[in-house]
Amino acid sequence: MSNHGVCLAAMEGFGQVYDCGSCGNIHVRVGPVSITLEPTAYMQLVAMISTSAANFELWLQRKAGAPDRAPGESNYDESNYNGKGIL
Repeated sequence: MSNHGVCLAAMEGFGQVYDCGSCGNIHVRVGPVSITLEPTAYMQLVAMISTSAANFELWLQRKAGAPDRAPGESNYDESNYNGKGIL
């Protein structure tokens, strides 16, 4: 492995995801908590977090009384869409 690490993502004051360049694993740090994952396990974590974020958004909408949407259906009102990707 190379000794040149790379930061994959960072949020100041929150955490960081990086490859140290020496061990072949991905390091995830959130506040005082750090975990080291093999690349396959990291990608499983990404998939799980992505799914949980989508489910969390649906849960919040239901909690607020918003109508349910079909899977893959957009969360914006197309009548407000200006055709340029901006609502």
